[in-house]
Amino acid sequence: MGKINENSAKSTKTKNVTPAVTPWGKNRVKNTETGKHVLIMPGIGYTVDRPLLYWAAQALAANGWFVDRLDLKLTESVEFPEMIACMERVVDEWRKAALEHAAESGEEPHLLVVTKSLSTLSYPHSAKLGLRVVLLTPVLNPPPFDKHKSVIPAPLPGTAGSPMPLICAGDADPYYDDAKAHLLTDHVRTYAGANHSIEVPDDWQTSLDYLKQVTQAIVDYAG
Repeated sequence: MGKINENSAKSTKTKNVTPAVTPWGKNRVKNTETGKHVLIMPGIGYTVDRPLLYWAAQALAANGWFVDRLDLKLTESVEFPEMIACMERVVDEWRKAALEHAAESGEEPHLLVVTKSLSTLSYPHSAKLGLRVVLLTPVLNPPPFDKHKSVIPAPLPGTAGSPMPLICAGDADPYYDDAKAHLLTDHVRTYAGANHSIEVPDDWQTSLDYLKQVTQAIVDYAG
């Protein structure tokens, strides 16, 4: 997308959610020079500058992908359905622009969405669009603070023929369910003792090993 233009910003902004999609400052190609476009989407409190998303962007940019990143400004009164609906509209706007830029490049379009926690709840919409999606710590068990009990349905109806996502999660993550994950995809990477950040408390060495493994899994999935 490069950036959400004024009209797009108005169409995606809601009362309690203000999205901003901007190109990463460390991109190595222009958005019109490649067919490979990726959107990096955050969690609540887990911004695109946190390790899993930062290094995903680094690795993909190094492989010739043009990276766009989403920032969400949320009010205290925001609720999950509003956030999810906003993210779905962002995906629509980003996909449209990415396809246009890929066409300008003359290359075949390859689109990828990398999501974390909250933003994984946009996966059903992305799947219906036929997008390839990385689900980092997907919400498969509802957070106790969400009165709407939002989860990714597993199995996911109405997505026959859509690309299977890549799932990466820790087995100590309370929002993760391994059985449900395998109903969604064959591409599941689970990390022993890891929490919702795919980190092992008080074990920085294993946490860094996991970070490298997750990053490599994303690179392999992206192709």
